[in-house]
Amino acid sequence: MTSPRPYAFGVPLGEGVAEALGNLQDQRQRSVLALLGILIGTASIVAMLTIGHMAQRETLKMFKHLGVDILQIHAIPTGLGAGQVDRAAVEALSLSDPAVLAAAPLTSGRGAVTANGLGGDMGVVPSTAALPALTGMRLASGRFLGPLDDGGLVAVVGAETARKLSLPGAPLVPGGQVRIKDYLYTVVGVLAPMPYTAFDPTNFNDAVQIPLSGAGRFTPSSQPDTVLIRMRPDADVKAAGRRVSAALANPSARLQVISARDLIDGMNAQKAIHTRLLTAIGAISLLVGGIGVMNVMLMGVMERRREIGLRAAIGATPRDLQLMFLIEAVVLAFVGGVAGLAFGLAAAFVAAKASGWDFAPPLYVIGLGPGMAALVGVTFGFYPALKASRLDPIEALRAE
Repeated sequence: MTSPRPYAFGVPLGEGVAEALGNLQDQRQRSVLALLGILIGTASIVAMLTIGHMAQRETLKMFKHLGVDILQIHAIPTGLGAGQVDRAAVEALSLSDPAVLAAAPLTSGRGAVTANGLGGDMGVVPSTAALPALTGMRLASGRFLGPLDDGGLVAVVGAETARKLSLPGAPLVPGGQVRIKDYLYTVVGVLAPMPYTAFDPTNFNDAVQIPLSGAGRFTPSSQPDTVLIRMRPDADVKAAGRRVSAALANPSARLQVISARDLIDGMNAQKAIHTRLLTAIGAISLLVGGIGVMNVMLMGVMERRREIGLRAAIGATPRDLQLMFLIEAVVLAFVGGVAGLAFGLAAAFVAAKASGWDFAPPLYVIGLGPGMAALVGVTFGFYPALKASRLDPIEALRAE
């Protein structure tokens, strides 16, 4: 059986920590005040890093159904007419540009949609058979629009649209009909619910998709005004965006290119600024806590001069005395760090639930919180420990 690892003057590690806890308990009021500073600083840093990590995860989840290798192009009118792009040019992109895997033209609009005596103003999306694969759509029933549907009076309705246009016992299902303005469309598919993000060209849950060639029934042109493009994962998105814009350029519109990667980078950069700012505030609190630790240790040195002199008289070296006070400082700071870790994770948990996020703290904060606190203890405990080691034993023994 091996014995505990001793300190320089023969005190086992466990006994040294226990003695430090006892000494801090004797000064419990000052110790608690110093511990609060460490707790608040550590909790702030842990909470901000955890919330920043979860926010980044949620940002990526927003694009999960689309992917991050997506370009979105909008045709902004340059004159009195509608902005548009050439459908044939869009559908040829995957053949003409090696960085393009697939492209889907569509038009986003709104109109009066009715069925079963129910109705309202809903999204109407003229699109093609290429759209579902790019957006990650899934079907609850029926089928998607196909190439043979071009020009036909058929429609695919979103999950929310189907709910709004269904009566008890008479749900809107494939084979049913919806009226869009003056045209009667046969429903061929109903979408399963899907996430909606700011990057989506429209909310497909609350819309009706019809063949793109029939867009002229609702808009001045049957040509699309929006294009979704999936790029190859290793593609230079900026360069590809410039090439695609040049290929689709026309006098009727100015093309606006939006990249999912650029949006993610921008959102993460904004969150990083907030996280750094709030972490800096937490670091200031940790600094104040460290000063509190140093104050407790200095008061302890003054009040325990006789004890220090006695230890020196029976053989404790200056190094032994330094180590004794450093242990107390580290123990005090570490306890505050562990409590701060718990409070920080609790705050992040509350923030996650309030935002509807999954609670997923990064593993590194588990050791970072107590580790930073212990480092503060060493840093701010060094001067009191040095002061204790330099006390003259004879003068210390005379102290009252």
